[in-house]
Amino acid sequence: MAKLKQAGIRFDLDTYQWLEAEAEKTRTPISALVREAVALLKTERALIEKMRLQIVAQGVTYPSLKKPVAAINK
Repeated sequence: MAKLKQAGIRFDLDTYQWLEAEAEKTRTPISALVREAVALLKTERALIEKMRLQIVAQGVTYPSLKKPVAAINK
C-alpha cells in the first residue's frame, strides 16, 4: 500500500467553489480531484521538459529555452 501524506491547501473562494461544484457534478471527492490535477501537471511538466531537450538536441537555441538562473547579489 502506498504511503500517503496529508497537506492543507488553501484555495481562493472562486477556485474552492468550482472544486465543490465539480466534486458534486462528478461525485468525486475534492481530494481526488486535486490528486488528479497534480498527476496531470506532473505529466505535462515531464512532456514539456522532454520536448525542450529534443529541441535543444537539434541545435535550436532560443533565450526562452534557457532555464532561469537565480540572480546573485554581490
